[in-house]
Amino acid sequence: MKKILDWLDERTGWKKIKEVIFDRHIPKGVDWRYTLGSITLFFFILQVVTGILLAMHYSPSPDHAYDSVKYISSEVPLGGFLRGLHKWGATGMVVCVFLHMLRVFFMGAYKYPRELTWLSGVLLFFFVIGFGFTGYLLPWDQKAYWATTVGAHMTEQVPYIGGYLAKILKGGQDLGAITLARFYAIHVLVFPALTLLFIAIHLFLVIWHGISAPPERETTLKTENESDWKSRLNTRYWELKSQGKSFWPYIIFKDTVAITLVFLVIMGLAIWKGAQLEDLANPTDTTYNPRPEWYFLSVFQLLKYFPGKLEAFAIVLLPLIVVSVLFALPFFDKGPKRHPLDRKWLVAAGWMAVLGVVVLTIQGANTPLTNPIAEKDPLVLEGKRLYTQLNCEYCHTIHGHGGTVGPDLDGVGVRRNQDWLANHFRNPEKMSPGTKMPNFGLLDSEVEALVAYMSTLGGVFDAKAPKLYEDNCSMCHKFHGVGEDVGPDLSHIGQVRDADYIAAYINNPVKLNPDAAMSGYADQLTPAEIQDVANYLNQQGQ
Repeated sequence: MKKILDWLDERTGWKKIKEVIFDRHIPKGVDWRYTLGSITLFFFILQVVTGILLAMHYSPSPDHAYDSVKYISSEVPLGGFLRGLHKWGATGMVVCVFLHMLRVFFMGAYKYPRELTWLSGVLLFFFVIGFGFTGYLLPWDQKAYWATTVGAHMTEQVPYIGGYLAKILKGGQDLGAITLARFYAIHVLVFPALTLLFIAIHLFLVIWHGISAPPERETTLKTENESDWKSRLNTRYWELKSQGKSFWPYIIFKDTVAITLVFLVIMGLAIWKGAQLEDLANPTDTTYNPRPEWYFLSVFQLLKYFPGKLEAFAIVLLPLIVVSVLFALPFFDKGPKRHPLDRKWLVAAGWMAVLGVVVLTIQGANTPLTNPIAEKDPLVLEGKRLYTQLNCEYCHTIHGHGGTVGPDLDGVGVRRNQDWLANHFRNPEKMSPGTKMPNFGLLDSEVEALVAYMSTLGGVFDAKAPKLYEDNCSMCHKFHGVGEDVGPDLSHIGQVRDADYIAAYINNPVKLNPDAAMSGYADQLTPAEIQDVANYLNQQGQ
């Protein structure tokens, strides 16, 4: 065995590697807080392993993505458990990388000589956030589609180049097959490659400079120059290392215990909570309420404080400030002082930032829904579900979304009466000779539901509707460049709201959104006038 090991050592130098990595001493005072980095690395490995196993059954196309995820959850052995591990592992990685950065910040471990270690860690933090955003779309369910739509909209707010960035992100004007393929490639190829590269750089720097020792109070003399305090810190660091224990087995034991406990928690969540899958993505569903994962809730809530044109400030300037501060931190906070009591103002600012993120996250979780749902006829909702289930959007267009093989269905509720619609669903060829629409053999209850849904696609408005809008709404809202900026721009309201919702909101805004500043018009306009304005906004704003 000795001869074999010596032979391998001559060719690989494994003894030197073992000495550098495993036999190195860790400074005295390193405690359980220092396991956060190892736990984060474990979560990344868990994501890679579970991601590979999931990718073996996943199809990145809008036609098959949802069904493949459903198949993984219900048919693949332990598939639901794997999805749960992947989902909760992602959550654990975000939590641990955030806590790891906070530990480094509050202990001043980003200072000399570990500036580059900090910078590589900041990049890894942003890669983790990128993993979360790009992985969002892959299930192709309602939450995936609409949350990504909101993210793409945020990109569009970047001045001058926002439109181009959104097109690059989506691969076109709308979310579709190219968007899903692009997100999948970035999620499983680009980010893993970059993350592996910077993990290697980060670990090299950690080993090269050693794990930072716990901070000590400083009494720097005014006459001490930079070279003096650097020499003093290096001497003190080696003293603490000589008093500490070796990485193997003492520190590895702590890391192993911490990782095992965390993994048991993640396994419990994967079994107990799993990974939910909502309904299939439906671009025509104007009633869905997009709500991001908890680690994006603070940004989600922050945007509500910057309405209208100020939204660009929150989307561009604030993140730019945060990124700049994180990268510049080790260069403007220099010197030997690392203890929190020697950096009171900076530590206080850090705690304020953490408190702000926590408060915004809680508010984002408890805030009223972005798109409160107006009460709807259950039969209409069932009709919308059937419309999606039967893949009708492959041939028909509603509100600008869908195929062009069959007729555009906007206004079909006015063009056709309910008897005609019912007979058409039962026998398409009889009602529309030469039609390409197949006979689905629908049940009477299914026909009734589809007719109810088609009947809501009316939208005819009286000639007085534009005047009604101008007299009652234009003093607060812009509509295709006309009106004031007090409230939201309604130019494209028809893309995200149906006429029934708009009418219900005009009638009583507070019922749908308790924080609404707008007063209801139930006492100023008749129900017919309110419906006219709603139809006008819905049809003209698409």
